[in-house]
Order: sequence, then structure tokens, then C-alpha cells
Amino acid sequence: MQVSNLPFLDLSEKQPFAIGDNRLCFRHPDDSGLCIKINRAGRAGRLRGQAPLYKRLRREKHFDDNWQEFYAFQQPAIRTGGPELWRHLPRCYGWVETNLGPALISDFFADPSGDAAPTLEQYLKHHGRTPEIDEALDEFCAFLRSSLVLTKNLLPHNLVVADLDRELRLILIDGIGLATLLPLAKHSTLLSRRHVEKRIRWFEHRLAWETGSRLESWQTAEAKFHRYARPRWRRALSGRARGREEC
Repeated sequence: MQVSNLPFLDLSEKQPFAIGDNRLCFRHPDDSGLCIKINRAGRAGRLRGQAPLYKRLRREKHFDDNWQEFYAFQQPAIRTGGPELWRHLPRCYGWVETNLGPALISDFFADPSGDAAPTLEQYLKHHGRTPEIDEALDEFCAFLRSSLVLTKNLLPHNLVVADLDRELRLILIDGIGLATLLPLAKHSTLLSRRHVEKRIRWFEHRLAWETGSRLESWQTAEAKFHRYARPRWRRALSGRARGREEC
């Protein structure tokens, strides 16, 4: 990306509508239907410094959420997909330079009042598992299975609940792409299906925890998921290893 050739936006008088761990999100000053995503200063470098040694060998842009999102939109399922993709994904329009650094432009989703649409996490906290949101969840998971769009773990705060034509629709605004070191799933339909199914099972487990009693921490609940999600032969080997340790 040649920063010097990018158009420029001045956001000095704008406030972000959302602040994440890694990025700030602004509404586009000239188009309220667009979102401007900017990395928090120095965040990519800090993430690289905190990563395991073997991951630190990767270039800093591998720890840059904007670069990773831009790259994720080049995956085959999105590059060759049809218009149905945009029922559940924002469009990515490329780069712009700002006074806060390079930014990525994507669609902004508003609620009926014009404010940012609620995240799935916010919706569940206020309304729980309603029939309407269950229908939207079923449609979203069916979309993933049919499109084979590859995602990271599906976190409820990374999906927004858009109220479009009196229909709730889930849109994944963050977490598109692969977090694995070797992105083999991009090159194999079989591995893509396995990847998508694993992400959906993880998502269902997370939703059950979000709307349940939360008597245990998410870290404990997630550890249980990974233990039982492993193939049977790996669980058997793990059980034998624990048995030897106890002897």
C-alpha cells in the first residue's frame, strides 16, 4: 500500500463510535453509511512482542487487524462469491489515509434510529434467545456452511444485529479470515468445511455460555469445549497420558 497515493480524511473533530482492544471505529465524515477502522497506535508492535517466539518471526502486519481484514477479503469464498455474501458480511472498500494513520473502509450498519446497530452480545444481554434471534442465528450458520467463508472464532461482540425490513439479520463485522499459521483451509474444500463446522460448534458453545448461568468462567468453559471437540483418538491418547501421570 502506497500511503502517499491515498485520499486523506481529517478525523480530528470526530469521536469513535466504538473502541476495541486493537482498533478505533469512526463513521465516515462524508458518508454516514461507511465505517472507518483505524489501528490503535503501537498496538500491532505490542501484540508482536507478546506473541510466542515462533510467531514473532512474522512481519508486523500479521499483527495488524486492518491488514489481516483486508487480506481476509481476498479469500476465494469472498472473491468468487455472489451477492448473497453481503447479507452477512460488510463490503470492504479499501484504504484511506487519516490524521490517525491508514484506515480501512467498510460498511456501517445502523439501527432504526441511525445509531450503530447493537452487537449480538448486547442483544442477548437485553433480550435473551428470542425466536427472532434464533432464526437469524440459523440463517447465519447456514450461510457459513454454504459459502465456506473462513472466519476466526465467532465472538458475539463481532456480529451486529441489523434490523432490515423488519427482519433481524446477523452481520459479521470483525473476525473474518484465518488465525492459523498455515492457512491450508483456503486451498481445500474438505478442510474449509471442517474449519467452518468447528467454528460453528465453538460459536454455539459460546452462545450457550453467554445466555446461561455463567457459574464457571469462559476460560473453563472453552477448555471443556476443546477437550471434547478433539478427535476420539486424541482424547484416548490424552487420557492414557493422564493415567500414566497418576501412576
